Amino acid sequence: MPVLCIMASVLLQSGVYGFVSGRLGSTDSLALSCAGFGAAAVVFNAVLLVRRLRAGRGGAPVAAPPGAGRLLLAMNVVTAVTFLSFYAALSWIPSALATGIETAIGPAVLALLGLAGIGRRATAAGWAAAGLLVLLGGAIAWSFTGDGGMRSAGSAVGIGLVLVAGIGASVLALVSAKLGRRGIDPVHATAHRFHLTFLCGGALLLVVGGTGAVRSADWPALLVTGVLAVTVPLFLLQRGLQGADPMVAMVLLTTLPGVTYLAETAFHGGFDGLSFALICALMAVALWYARLSRAEPAKDGRAGDSAGTRSRAEPEPESARALG
Repeated sequence: MPVLCIMASVLLQSGVYGFVSGRLGSTDSLALSCAGFGAAAVVFNAVLLVRRLRAGRGGAPVAAPPGAGRLLLAMNVVTAVTFLSFYAALSWIPSALATGIETAIGPAVLALLGLAGIGRRATAAGWAAAGLLVLLGGAIAWSFTGDGGMRSAGSAVGIGLVLVAGIGASVLALVSAKLGRRGIDPVHATAHRFHLTFLCGGALLLVVGGTGAVRSADWPALLVTGVLAVTVPLFLLQRGLQGADPMVAMVLLTTLPGVTYLAETAFHGGFDGLSFALICALMAVALWYARLSRAEPAKDGRAGDSAGTRSRAEPEPESARALG
């Protein structure tokens, strides 16, 4: 079930990213963030309210597990940094390039965090695979922009923002797995993780575009796009991340750039065989990496350390407790 949720999220996000690629200015991307993340907060807080009213009629509501507040606060901060950086990057670089770089660096970031005692340590083969993914991400960037494009200010800003988003996405996978081990419902997590994102997005929209940008934005269209690109797929992704091993989840997300590129081509044309071949190579390496990451725990008897198999009654390792 977690894998199906992640893949459904990928299909929804990639389709919308392919559609909006090249159509968003800086104020449009911020307005889309406000619409999508604001809608997610409203919808899932409404669901929580209905649940609490029903629980009130049937007995005492279930209290959140200890430490949930700190984890959700961390989710708010990292979510805001990750998604505002990503959506801002879409106004500078193509969606397939943004998703390709973001997902390519994910396993390497998790491997580096493992060295710091957060999450599982990567083996030598795992490090080699992560390094190859980074190289492929760089090759994808070159295939989209060329030498001149890589040196342009716009591409540099977009790629820098996507690198920030990639680091944030890796941390989100770890924190989401922690939430799953604590038994926090995905609806509860989704209802409380986006507040800082839409507030910061709204503030940046006012700073960048002023009140005129707020009034001129096509809010009905942005709301529909935001629900399809953010509200629904990120709930599915949250469910998947809370039930899957973080490394396996990040590897599944490497399919996002390939599907996004196909969606971009379908909506805008301009298919490039080299770019698509590099994206397919990235996905192939990622699948090999997934097999390595799933096999590593079995070799040393730590198969129960993954988020999807650990018993909630078992104590968490020090690396997990470092996240909250």
